[in-house]
This record gives sequence, structure tokens and C-alpha cells, in this order.
Amino acid sequence: MKKRSNQSGFAALPAVTVIALLITLSLVLLFSQMLLNQDKAASFQLNLDYQQREDVLMRAIVAIFPTKAIACMKANYAASEEYSWKRIFSDSIALSTVSERLSPALIESLKLGTSRSADVGGSTDTQIGSWITSLSGAANQVTPGSTSYSSIFSRSTFTGRVPPTLKMSQTLQDADALRPIVSTQKQYATQDSSLLASISAYPVYNLIPYPNIRFGYTAPGQPFVAKRNWWAFTVNYGNSTRSIAKNYILSLYEIPSQMAIETSTLATIGRYNDGTAWISNQISIDGTIYAKQMNVEGAFGANRLAGGNSINITDSLTLGGLNISNTFDSLGVREQLQADTRSDSLPVALSANSGRLAFLPIQAGTPFLQRPPSTPTPSEWQNYAIGAQKCAVTVEALSMVSYENQTPTRIRVSFLSTAGSTVEVSLTRGDNWPTIFETGGNLMPFQTEFTSSTRPCLTFRASLFKAWLLLNGGASTTVNNSIYFAPGTTGANSTVRVLNSPPAAEDMSVILRSGKDLTDFPSGMSIVSPLRVYVGDDINNVPMAAPEGSGLPVGAVFYPPMSIFAAEVRIGTTSFVRPVQVIGQLGNLGTSGTSGTTNWKPLDLKSGTDESVHADLISAQLSPVRSPAELPPVNQMNWLIVIEEILQN
Repeated sequence: MKKRSNQSGFAALPAVTVIALLITLSLVLLFSQMLLNQDKAASFQLNLDYQQREDVLMRAIVAIFPTKAIACMKANYAASEEYSWKRIFSDSIALSTVSERLSPALIESLKLGTSRSADVGGSTDTQIGSWITSLSGAANQVTPGSTSYSSIFSRSTFTGRVPPTLKMSQTLQDADALRPIVSTQKQYATQDSSLLASISAYPVYNLIPYPNIRFGYTAPGQPFVAKRNWWAFTVNYGNSTRSIAKNYILSLYEIPSQMAIETSTLATIGRYNDGTAWISNQISIDGTIYAKQMNVEGAFGANRLAGGNSINITDSLTLGGLNISNTFDSLGVREQLQADTRSDSLPVALSANSGRLAFLPIQAGTPFLQRPPSTPTPSEWQNYAIGAQKCAVTVEALSMVSYENQTPTRIRVSFLSTAGSTVEVSLTRGDNWPTIFETGGNLMPFQTEFTSSTRPCLTFRASLFKAWLLLNGGASTTVNNSIYFAPGTTGANSTVRVLNSPPAAEDMSVILRSGKDLTDFPSGMSIVSPLRVYVGDDINNVPMAAPEGSGLPVGAVFYPPMSIFAAEVRIGTTSFVRPVQVIGQLGNLGTSGTSGTTNWKPLDLKSGTDESVHADLISAQLSPVRSPAELPPVNQMNWLIVIEEILQN
């Protein structure tokens, strides 16, 4: 019997082998892809950890830095560990807790010493601190953005990626690498293309583009008046497993108050104190309104709202082409607005939630109006933050008719000579200070009078001041353009009352007259006083040619800049109230929580008899400063602190 051979199994064997190999190969590829995905996930998580630690460290530096810079100014820039860059970084590290991670001892006990770590933290604050250096690698230092370090910034890594450098004395430049120096001596060194006004005419505050940040004091790229102080440093994130070096610029923008309406307290926009609404066809606002807190009942043409902590919008309004309601900062609404505009910078924003930045109004409050005692010598901070300290001219009342009648009979006027020294002139009634009715009285810029409400006043006639200065050996009003009025202390007799705050009816007041034409003050005029100030006549109504190099367009209408800082400002000196037109900017010295300034209403104006000026009589054209030429001699200051990475190609 023949046996049948069955070879079908042998015929299928190659196919089975191929299929098995394919399955094995697929499993190998799948496993390899899983490993690649795990590696990508680990790398992504590691980068996320780096980013989170970077962000929290940068935010901490922004929070710590301004208080240390102020402390340095208060100490007149003297060397101290307390406000050194080393201390700034160590305090920032402690605040950000970036050193929190597994300790080396714990890692060894878990037998993970040779494992790849996704924890980029340092085990100690000291270790983290060692990561932060100047651009040249110097520990506990930064590289200041000043001319002494130009060779570093000329490297290909930084060329075209850093702001214009500043200049000051070599001593201060050397100190700036060790501790932050903020000073008016710091000035622009070269006419960079980003500086839109002449640095020879405006070396301190120039016209520069606003940074591309979320907080819109003005629109990104829009010219505004400021000085950009800056310092560069390197952070080497990571450990032996992985390290990333990044370079940063920490900027402090010094921003003189320049917006149409600006205050560091609560402001109500759109309504008077008696509840009357602003009349829309009489009130126009251009640019930005800034307040730490803001109640808004109409934009009146403003295209941006910038707040510190809160903005309350009563009714929806249109800003920058967007419909903005009170929910603008709600989760989801803000993101939708950003998507609609394709920008993080919205026409309504709060500095409190704007990322790696801080907006800090320099809030001197009522001390802004008073000079500190001469002993001890006022600090650099007092000279910087207090308006009265910036005045070139001081007018003090040293003697009055009587304690009950605070009409001055003797005043002391201090001013600067052409050589920069101080000149003092004492004027005494019955001796060398004729009244308006006596010979020579019509040439005197200082006189006395009463308001209709019988307040005793010292009158300043601005149109006569230049000639009087030159006659008495002073420099012109180009230099002597800021005037401080106050009751005297040193040399004053017992007839001079101690000033009340706010001023009482029996206290001396100041009247500003003959100020319609201020072209004798080409660089502007400022009045600072802790007294009540009356605007007795029309003021600053005569235009002049815009200064060369100002950055203003050819043919622009230009008036000498002017500011009045006083405990109270009144319009007129009598009960008769004429229509009032306000052109320029309105500000307020109040600080958050200060009694009596908790709700400022910008257009609440009062007459010489303390009566509110009726809404029908008030018109206003409010707009921002367009050039450093429009800055008055004395102004309030803001600081904008920003940290940005120096990006590479």
C-alpha cells in the first residue's frame, strides 16, 4: 500500500515565518515609538519645568527690584549688601522657592543618583544664586546698560538686540554693576534711531517706543516720553544632566505722568460730585486714562483705559474698535478679546495681572508739596520724588501783618544765578518792596491782596518775573522756571502761622496772575505749594514755535508746558464764575487710602468762593503729552519694571 506524502505544512512554513517576523518587527517598532514618545514627553516636561521656574523667578525679581532701587536712592547710592544685586537675586530666589527639589542625600538613598533627573531646581538657594551672573560671568553682578560696557554689547550675540546705552560718571557706572543706580545723572549717550527727539536737547527723558507688553499705559510701539534704564544678566538653568543659559534685560522705565487723566488713587470718570453727568459735547479725551482704581461712565473719546487694581465700567463702551463691558477681565472674555485683536495688548488692562512687569506710580502724596528739613541733607530719593525739592526758585513769607492777618510784609526769594549758585533777595514792605500803588510797584512780580472771601494772599505776576530776575543777578526763566511758595521756617518771626493741612481760611494763599502769555518761560513753568493757589486770570493762552529737536511735527501748535501742584486749586478769586476751559492733562496727588482723596473726580472745579463750577460752564480738551518739550519743569513720576529675554536667531 502506497503512503501518501503530505507536504502542505512544509509549504506554509515560510509564510508563517514571514508573518512572525513582521509581527515581531511591528512590536519592535511600536516599542521603539513608545520609547521615543516617552523621551519626547520627558523632554516636554523638562522644558515645562524650566519655563515654570524661569517665570516664577522673573516675577519675583520684578517684585523685589523696585524697593531695593528706592532703598539705594535713600542711602545716596552708598555701598550696602541690603540692596545689592546679590541681595536682589537672593531675595527673589527665596520668594520664588525655585530651590525646592529633592535633596542630593535623598536622591542617593533612593538609589537614583545615576538616573536622569527632570527636576531642574537647585538643592539650595546658594546653588540657584550661582546660576545668575553678569553677561561676562561675574557672580553677584549684572552688566549695566551704560557706555562703559559697550564692548560687551557690541558682540554679535547682542548687537541690535539691546536698547540705547546711557552715560553717567564712571563712579556711578562701576557702582551700577553692584547695586541698581537710578539717577537723573543717567542720560542718553548717543542719538539712537529709537530716540525720536534730540538727545542734546532732551538727554534725560526722550521720546521712545512703548514696549510690546500686555499692560497698555499706551499702545505698543507708540512713542511716549520716558527714560529706559536697563541691566543685563545671565541665568544658567539646570544641573549636570542638562543646563540652559538665557540672557535677560531688566528695564526700569522712568515715565513722567503724561496721560490725559492720571492718578494713583480712585477716579470716577464721567460724573461730577453732585451726580451730574459730564456733558459729552463739552468734554473730549484723547489717549489713555490711568488710575489705580477707576469707575468709568463713558470714555469721551479716550481709546485706552489702564488701571492698577480695578476698572469698573458702568455701561459698555467702545475702545480701540472693541466693545468693552465690565466683564473684560473675566476668564474667557479676556482671551476672546485677545483672539479678536490678535494681540495680548488690549485697550483696557490692569497692571496687577500683566505678567513679568510692575507699574509703580511714585506716590509722594502731600509731602510732594513740602520741602524736607535741611538737616540732615535731603536724600537722592527725596530730591527725586518730592516736587518741592525740584524747584529752582523758593518764595518764603518771613513776616506777616499779624498772627490773625497772614498778609506777608517780608518775603525771601531764592533763585539760581547764571553760574548755578544760589542768590537770595529779601523784600520788606516800607523798604525795598513797594506796593502796587507806589513807585516801582508796577515792576514787582510779587504783591499782596485779598480775595473776595478775605483770604490774605501773596500774588505772583508771571509776566514780570524774567525782568526782575535779570535785574537782581539771576539766570533767566529758562532756568528759574519752577517756583515753590510756602510760609518760612528759618528766619520767620512769630507772626507766621504753622500751616494747616488742608489750608485753613486764615492761612496765606497764593494768586497767579499775568500768566496769559508764558512765552518768557520757553521750557515751561511750574508752581508748587502746600498752600491754596488761585488762578486769577487766563493762563497760557499764547502759542509759540515748537523747540527744535522736540519730535513734534512741523507746524504743531505748542504752548509752554505748565503745571500747578497745590493743596487746593481755585479758579478765580471772586464769587463771579466765568466759563472754564481746561486744555492738557489733569492729575491728582492722592495716594490709595489717603483721607479725602478716596474718590477723585477730575473735573470737579471750584471757584474763588469754594463753590462748585457748574457743569454748563466747564469744557475740557484733554490729551497726552506728545514730546519731552511738553513736560513741565516739575511733574510726577511712574516706574514701569519689565523683564525680557534677549532672543537669539
